This record gives sequence, structure tokens and C-alpha cells, in this order.
Amino acid sequence: MRASTLSLFITLLSAFYIVQAHANNPVLYWNNEAINTTRLSRNPAPVAGVHLATFNVAVYDTVNSFDRTHEAWLVDKPAPKGADRDAAIAATAHFVLMAIWGNEVNPRYIENAYNKALAGIPDGKAKEKGLDWGRKVAAEVLKKRSYSGMDLPLEGSYSSKEAGKWRETPLGFRPPVTPRLGEVEPFALESAAQFRAPPHPPLNSMQYAEELKYVNRVGIRDGADRTEYQTLTTPFWSDDLGTSTPPGHWNVILADLLKKLGMDGDVAKTAHAFALLNIAGADAGMTAWETKYHYNIWRPETAIREMDKSMNPHHEQNPDFIPNMESPAFPTYTSGHSCYTAAMTRMIEHSIGRNEVEFSVISDGLPGVVRTYTSLSDARWEVGMSRVWGGIHTMSDNIEGQKAGIAVADWIYDNALRPR
Repeated sequence: MRASTLSLFITLLSAFYIVQAHANNPVLYWNNEAINTTRLSRNPAPVAGVHLATFNVAVYDTVNSFDRTHEAWLVDKPAPKGADRDAAIAATAHFVLMAIWGNEVNPRYIENAYNKALAGIPDGKAKEKGLDWGRKVAAEVLKKRSYSGMDLPLEGSYSSKEAGKWRETPLGFRPPVTPRLGEVEPFALESAAQFRAPPHPPLNSMQYAEELKYVNRVGIRDGADRTEYQTLTTPFWSDDLGTSTPPGHWNVILADLLKKLGMDGDVAKTAHAFALLNIAGADAGMTAWETKYHYNIWRPETAIREMDKSMNPHHEQNPDFIPNMESPAFPTYTSGHSCYTAAMTRMIEHSIGRNEVEFSVISDGLPGVVRTYTSLSDARWEVGMSRVWGGIHTMSDNIEGQKAGIAVADWIYDNALRPR
């Protein structure tokens, strides 16, 4: 298919999706707008995860205020009598989108989505009450998150010349991304250190040498021992700047799954599912970042190129190693992508009541490619391996990240937004 034809097809498909989602469920409509705004803003994953959680807990509290079947995240008040729920949702979504992303994307994009939503709601007192209530809920949630520590300033240097410790990597030798995310107040966890991963394998251990040997074999850019499918898995799940990001990708997948399973008709249940999904994603990100900067472990490419026999007698040094993808600008242990994906796939399992489910996935990083999975755990495994095949993580980074993500999701499901 020619590029221009493919682009037109994707545009038409997206337009159809938006119209259908709006007609059937305003939560799906507004979640889709938040994901598109994330793409346009080019937020990195840790920032996108927090923004999407803020957005979705605000929408959830607004929806939940009408029937109050579950615990509130923050705003535990009933909606005004006679208020229009769809108007309230629109007002909350618009208020949060403008507050968070209004200076990062063209605000006309957000205003157009808002005007489309309002056009489908009859004018009158119910609409005005809903709009006023939605803004109030959004303002309370934003005020609460303004004290979370997301704006903490950088302190000192996070780069080190010490063996085993993180330092900037090619190509851009970029400074560390969000190094204080692990100090931000989580959305549900008691602290970001609650599920900190165990210590990294010792620098001089046989285990670490074997893990690096595996990355050198399957994650090297040229001449790697991997299949074409494995090579393409890296860009398929890369979720880099300008995409939906790792947490956003699972929002897209949840929306598709709810529609596929016929579970998209209940607005309250949809809001609850997306709130839990994004709380899990944001708190998993904080968990991974707290672990990353607690241990501050160097990237595999640095270890493979620089570590010699004096540091690890079992390691085979390769000074010419170049990874299959560019290493992100933060310590390697644990994998943030693995932690995000484990937490969010696990939360989807809780929401739909199963792991075994067939679903198809598209990718912003590999347009036109569709992959189909028969279970959430299969996709979870592949996402984790995509970072190993990309040469930017070892198996310990991946496995311990996934363990932490699953623990985060299970704890949140048991302790947050419970039925009354």
C-alpha cells in the first residue's frame, strides 16, 4: 500500500473510531483525545504516565459522583441533582487537558474535541450544572496533584565514571530523564519504594557476565542472532517520543478490548477500568524510576564496551558493541517498559476477568503492522523481550521490572477504588 493511501486510511479509521466512541461512551471518546494529545505533546513515558493518570482519576471521580458505587480517588461528593453526566465528563476532561497539555499542543485541538462533545448534549440547566460540576472536580484533582512533587528541581549530578554506575550514552549523550520521579507522591501506593526491586547482580558475577553475553548476541545492531520478527519487535513496542508512549499504548489496547468483549456500554465501569489502568501505570513508572536511581546501574552497552577482566573475569568485552536501539537516558535497572507493561496488562486482567483473550495491536512506531496475541501474558513477555532484543536491557532488568509491575497492579487492585 502506498504511503499516501495508508495515511489516508489511518486518518479515516481514526475519525470513524472517534465518532463511534463518542456516540457510545464519552469516557472512551475523551480517553482517545488524551492519547492523541500525548502523541502531539511528545511527552516521555514517565511524564505521560503521570499525566494520563491525573486525567483518568479526574474523569473517574466525575463519573463516580453520579452513582457512587465505588470509592472515590479524591472527590467523594455526589454530583448536583439534575446535572448532565456527559456534560460533566466533557468539562472535567477539557479542564484537565487544557491545564496539563494546553501549553504543549495547539489548544485548538483540545477546543475542537470539546466543542464536538458539547454539540451532542442538549442545552439547558442540566448541561450547565454538569459543566460546572465537572470543572470543580477537575480543579480539586489538579490542586491535589500540584503538591505531588512532580516539579522537584534536579539536584547534583546523576552521571558517574565509577564502574557499574550509569553515565550518558550515545548518540546524544543526553542528560537523565526525570531522575526524581521516584520521589513523587504515587496515586495509590504508599511510596514509590514499596516494591523496589532487589539488588542488581554483582558486577563481578557469572550471572551478570552471562546476561551481558546474551545481550551482546541478540541485542547488537549488526550481525545479531535474532529473527526478523524479533528485530521488528523493538520498533513495534518502542513507544518513543511522539507516540502514545508505553502507558498510552495500553490505554489504546484496553479500549479495543472493551469494545471487542462488548464491555464498552457501561460508562461507570469504563471509567473505573481506565482509572485503575492508569493509576497502575503511573505508580509502576514511579516504582521503576525509584529503583533506577536508587541503584544507578549503567546500560548494557556501557558494560559490554568498558568492562574488562579486572572487573569481571567471566565477561567477554566488546568495544565495538552498538545496540539495536538507542539507549534511553536513564539507568538500566529495572526496565521501565517492562514494569509499565506488567502493571497495566495485569490490571487489564483484573478488569476483564481473564488473561486468555485474543486481541490485535497496532503500533505508532511501526505503522501498518498488526500483531495478534492470544493472551495478555504473551504480549507482556514480548514487550519485555523487545528491550533485550533492542540491546538496551539485560534479562534481570526485564524480569525484575515485570515482577515489580505485577506486584504494583495487584496491590492497587486490592486497595484502591474499591466497591462501596
